[in-house]
Amino acid sequence: MEISQEAIDLIIAWEVGGGDRDAARPQYDAIYTRPHWPGNEDSGLTIGIGYDLRFAKSWFEGDWKMRLAALPVRDAYERLLAYVGKGGSRDAVRATRDISIPWDDAIAVFRLRRLPSFIEDARRAFPGVDALGPHVWGALTSLVYNCGTGTRNKPLKEKAYSAIRAAVTAKNIQGIADSLRMMKAFHTAATPKVARGLHRRRDAEAELVLKSRILEAGAIPQPNVSVA
Repeated sequence: MEISQEAIDLIIAWEVGGGDRDAARPQYDAIYTRPHWPGNEDSGLTIGIGYDLRFAKSWFEGDWKMRLAALPVRDAYERLLAYVGKGGSRDAVRATRDISIPWDDAIAVFRLRRLPSFIEDARRAFPGVDALGPHVWGALTSLVYNCGTGTRNKPLKEKAYSAIRAAVTAKNIQGIADSLRMMKAFHTAATPKVARGLHRRRDAEAELVLKSRILEAGAIPQPNVSVA
């Protein structure tokens, strides 16, 4: 499984760095070491590199049990387990504010456990993306990491995802970039601040897709990075 290092950096940057990869580690240490909640009804209590406990029921134990058990705070795993599969709240944040997860644990779970799964989710959601290069596959992995693959009862998301699938099938790089930007219509339901950040992330993903045309022309060598 291979996506570009730039794609990996993009995901980290947007999950904990406000879009700036250089700010990711300092901002993580300042803000995200403790469980937090983005404040929207679709999200749960979140730890690590955008690790949303609401959607982690099937893999939380394997990803985190040993690491959380090693923390100095008592019963960290059991206490966070209580929020798996549930929506977030300010009460949940207050109840877990003494739990601090080091960057090394956060990045290890991201790189070794979750990212490979999302890379495969992107391949299944957009058949043929693995043949379009590490930037395109990585950009759509970022989309799936952020938005998931489900589109039921979400017509604007389904419209954008259908357009992406059609563009992938046609190997239409410009079409993939344009379809990523179509997701902005889906994000307008969020609060203005959240929507602005999501719009910027979709633009960053679209620009990464367009960079794949430069790579095809041989202008910039770009090594792939295996996360398997």
